[in-house]
Amino acid sequence: MKKFSHPFPALFILSLALFVCASGHKGETFRVNPKLLKSACNATLYPDVCISTLQSQSYEESLKSEILMKDMAIVSVKVSLEEVKKLSFVASSQSVLLSSGDENKLAAIKDCEVLFKYTVRQLNESLTLLRKSGDWKNEQKEDVQTWLSASLTDQVTCIEGFKGVSDFYAESVRNVSKVVSNSLAIVNSLPVAIVSPGQNKRRLFADGELDLPSWISPTDRRLLQSSPAGGVTVNAVVAKDGTGNFRSISEAVKAAPSWSKGRYVIHVKAGVYAESVKVYTDNIMLVGDGKYATVVTGSNHGSIQSVATFAATGKGFIARDMGFENAAGASAGQSVALRVSSDLSVLYRCSIKGFQDTLYAYSQRQFYRECDILGTVDFIFGDASAVFQSCNIMSRKRQKKPNVITAQGRSDPNQNTGFSIHNCRISAESIQTFLGRPWMPYSRTVVMQSFLDGNIDPAGWAVWEGSYGLKTLYFAEYMNSGPGAGLSRRVSWPGFHVITDAAEASKYTVAQFISGNSWLPSTGVAFQSGLLR
Repeated sequence: MKKFSHPFPALFILSLALFVCASGHKGETFRVNPKLLKSACNATLYPDVCISTLQSQSYEESLKSEILMKDMAIVSVKVSLEEVKKLSFVASSQSVLLSSGDENKLAAIKDCEVLFKYTVRQLNESLTLLRKSGDWKNEQKEDVQTWLSASLTDQVTCIEGFKGVSDFYAESVRNVSKVVSNSLAIVNSLPVAIVSPGQNKRRLFADGELDLPSWISPTDRRLLQSSPAGGVTVNAVVAKDGTGNFRSISEAVKAAPSWSKGRYVIHVKAGVYAESVKVYTDNIMLVGDGKYATVVTGSNHGSIQSVATFAATGKGFIARDMGFENAAGASAGQSVALRVSSDLSVLYRCSIKGFQDTLYAYSQRQFYRECDILGTVDFIFGDASAVFQSCNIMSRKRQKKPNVITAQGRSDPNQNTGFSIHNCRISAESIQTFLGRPWMPYSRTVVMQSFLDGNIDPAGWAVWEGSYGLKTLYFAEYMNSGPGAGLSRRVSWPGFHVITDAAEASKYTVAQFISGNSWLPSTGVAFQSGLLR
């Protein structure tokens, strides 16, 4: 492979030594208390980087006589943002300058360029919340934890694209990821104000009646009036036969206003839509005619970042009664049907069908209810904070075996990410199947109060490679039933847990794991807040 070069090598000098010297606010210099600095940095994975970052930066935003922990969190996130912007600029320059002989590296650089656009948004939003005056509430902390966790996932994903390729850019991303990791650790250590129950409820959308256009047919009107779309206008109907105002889902999505504060509802009539759809806009809602009646399909395979049949990135994405499929086949390798990196997203009564890597639950808070998810190898994977509730999870038959259901990608112990599979039915088409394996060292997956059929391997869980992650992962089971739920022959890894305490299991419910009580009611989707009784 042609050696990678760049005419602007100075742009690659992105190491932590480039931090600006500290300057005071209005002529006043603030000194970081050594004990507080040590306390903040001891909680991080990279304390030396943390100390050099916090000591060398300006605290000009502080109006206090001393620097507080929250001030240090602000500075750390600010440095992360500045460095990611530099990385983004370099990626943009590289994608223009790389020759046609560098296809693999060009693909990696382009993926990083896209990822860092989202990272910049997440870090900006984190910085905005941290800078707000007043009590630091738990809901705000969870938001920042989610966005910083997603930012870290973006860095890890970027680096993964350079596997097998020696590249200074990837090393620069590793350096910046350490600052992001430290920012997350410091935020995790911030104390929060105690608030009474019912306060700080997040409302994404207003309540009210549906405002339906006059041209919608009586049949469509009845369908949409019964949908969980209260408080918004139904904006578009997609129909292959021309009876709507769009013939493709992509056209309808592109017609939505950018960064809309209100929900943009698209009714997709029954039919098979062979198209690749990308949703970047916030608050898009798709309402189909049934999980196997309205289906988006494709057969692309290869890079998991760019070939998904359907990709949802904008915040607050909702899909109801829709199907998402990648029909590339069992021998095609990685073939994503649905990729979700939308914060506060919901998939309700949907089918997600493929083979290897069917569902890429990439990042941020996600909720799946009454969905059918079908695949073979690692067919639910990613680094989201996701709850799968009352879903049918089915391992498909193929020539090779075994199959593995989950490959959760938590790379840092301070991330609030993981998969919770609650009150689901897990089955396999006559093939040996494992519940999960550790894609990343801190992989976290909990299966609780679910039915496991007899094709689930008695060991329950599979290794990734050798002893990788077995001490640092968190795999757990709680009160499962069915012939595959027996625990007597389960793995004996340090990271595997049989939960016996309801309080421990409750940490992975809708209410606690994704704070669902504060945002799911506004979506109109049914959900179980806590454990089954």
